[in-house]
Parts: sequence; structure tokens; C-alpha cells
Amino acid sequence: VRSYRSDACDVRCDQSIFPLHKFPRKSLDLSSLCIGMWRFTRATLRERTTSIHSNRVVKSLCSTTKGKRFQHDDALAVQLDYYMSPQFAGVASALVNNSYGSKGLDISFLPTCPVGTEQANVRRHQDANPGGTTVGTVEQNIFVPTLAADPSLKTTAVAAMFAQSPLCIASLKDPVAGSLKIGAHEDTVELMKRIFPSHEVVASPRSSKNTDLTSGELGAIQAYTTTEVPALRRLLGHDPVVTPLEGLGGAKLGYGQVVFAADECLLEGDKRAVVQAFCEATFEGWALAIRHPEQAAEMVKEAKQMLGLDDESNDHWYPSAEFEVEMLQKCNEHVKGTFEGDRYGVINAERWSVANDWLLKGRSPSKNFGLDPHVWQPPKK
Repeated sequence: VRSYRSDACDVRCDQSIFPLHKFPRKSLDLSSLCIGMWRFTRATLRERTTSIHSNRVVKSLCSTTKGKRFQHDDALAVQLDYYMSPQFAGVASALVNNSYGSKGLDISFLPTCPVGTEQANVRRHQDANPGGTTVGTVEQNIFVPTLAADPSLKTTAVAAMFAQSPLCIASLKDPVAGSLKIGAHEDTVELMKRIFPSHEVVASPRSSKNTDLTSGELGAIQAYTTTEVPALRRLLGHDPVVTPLEGLGGAKLGYGQVVFAADECLLEGDKRAVVQAFCEATFEGWALAIRHPEQAAEMVKEAKQMLGLDDESNDHWYPSAEFEVEMLQKCNEHVKGTFEGDRYGVINAERWSVANDWLLKGRSPSKNFGLDPHVWQPPKK
């Protein structure tokens, strides 16, 4: 086990989460903390503009969080729906620049989970840690049907990183030309069957999807225009056939990378303010990523080293800095669509409800089902 130097490094040994507590700047022997712990390093990308010490006072653009003080045991746990990558560049930027800490947040990241289990993981963690706050991310087209099928999950969306889902299918020939065998993630099979009723849709592992396509095992794969598509272009030497799902046959998938929280964390008080502060730091991070994509790509690499979240050894990445910057820039375009007033990440309640109607086949339980439209909104004019 190596020793690492720490610049306001945060480390806690825990079997289920990887929290971030402040240590003084000195050499750390990780063997004294936890044998076999996920590696955690922090190198300064540029001079920090914020103090490395948490002042526990939220300096928020959002008036509801301004002046709030959080208790030391009021930890924030985050369940990402994918491992750390350019699609979470805003999170990476906020993490590397200690934006979460500067807003008084004691932040942790839950391990990468199987597809479709994000809400269940958030509910389980919140129930086990009622004194803290738990948030997660997932697509609206997964979040809403999952909540409708199991209201006991008690989770509510508050913001979104992407204005539109980048979900598509990638194939080597036009799907209109004939029937294809489409490989989809487990949690998206039913959606794919609905959109492609004349094709065979099967559950397939996301870790080998590009190989399954190029080898002929599958005729098409569930893909994202931000990720697999640019990777396949480099692998094949030309663009694959890309069929975006938004709008296809009237499909309305809604927002991508939705930020949601356990319901009890959205009641008035410190927990609600913690969620707002998380959104503030995250979307400030996205603003930086939009302005400086090359620098943000480096921050993603640093955040991956800091967290060590499972990268599942998948085949849909291309090993080049150019690919990572292109992916990040494609993500940035989706984030730009969420800008309203003075901030990124805003969900339009009407758009949310229109997508819900399609996703739930007109049987939405209530207006704005699954959404609290007041947590992350610009100030009223």
C-alpha cells in the first residue's frame, strides 16, 4: 500500500460508501486507514479559488439555502447511475475543486450499482442512515416507470443534467431495412420493445456491447450519442447507423441524468438545503466544464482516481484524450438545454409531465408525478 500526499484530501474507510473527510496536508499511509481500500489521491490541477477548509456556511445563489449551517453528522451520499466519466463532468469539477466541501457538504459516493436499481439503493441507504441525505441520478425514462411500479421507493426528482436523453440504437445497417436483434440494458428492454415492436429485443451486458455489435452477435445495440457512437466511429473508421429514440414513433423520454432524492430529504429544513447546495455545486461545476472542456476532462480523470468507482472494464471507450474531450463536449450540449434564469439543471414541469404521459401511457398518477418543481428553480422575476 502506497503513501499519498493529500491536498485537503477526504478519506473514510467504509465497506459501502467512500466519504470525503478533511485531512491536513501531509503524507498519508493508506494501510493505516484501511487495507484494500479504494485508492484515493488528489493532485492540484490549478490554484484553488476556495478555501480548503469547510466553513459550514452555504453561500448560495438560491435564497432558500443562503446562510444555512449543516450539522457535522448530516452527511450527503450520492448514487450515480454510471461510474465516474465525462457524463458527470459537473460532479467531477465540483469534487476536484472542493466545491461541495466549501458549501458545507460532507459528501460520499455509493458504489456503482446494477442498472435500474438506483432508486432502490437510495431508498435503502436513506432508511439505514436517516440522519443523512441521499441523492441519486438516473434517466427520466427509468425513474418515472420505476417509481410508478413501486411507490414505496419514495424518491422525487429535483433537477436534471441533460435536457434530453442521448439514448439511441447504433447498428451497422439501417434498422428500417429489416428486422434486427437489438441488445438493450436490462432496465430498458421494455422501452425498446415498445419503440421497436417489429424487432427482437434482448437483454445484453453493457460491458461488451460494442464487441457484440461488431462481431455480429447483435444487429443493433442500445447506445448513447455521447459515448458509444464516437467510440464506434473511431473503431470502425466511419459512423455507425444511429437512430435517436427521442421522437421516434412519438416517443418522449424526457430528461437525462435526473437528480433525485429520498422524499424525506425534501421537507423544509437542513436536508432540503443540503440537496439544493449539492445542485448548486454540481451545476457550477457544469458551467466550468462548458467553459473549459479540456480542463474538465482532466478533472474527470482526477475524480476517477479519487473515487475509484468500478469501471466494469467495458469496451465502449476509446483510449484517447480526444475521445474524452469529444464525449464531454457532447454532454455539455445536453446540459446547455437545462439553462433557465441564472442556472443550469432546471426541469420544466410541463415538459416533465408530457414525458410522463408517454412513459406511463397516459396513466400518470398525478400532475408533476415524481417531481418537486420548487427545489431547484431560478428566482422569480
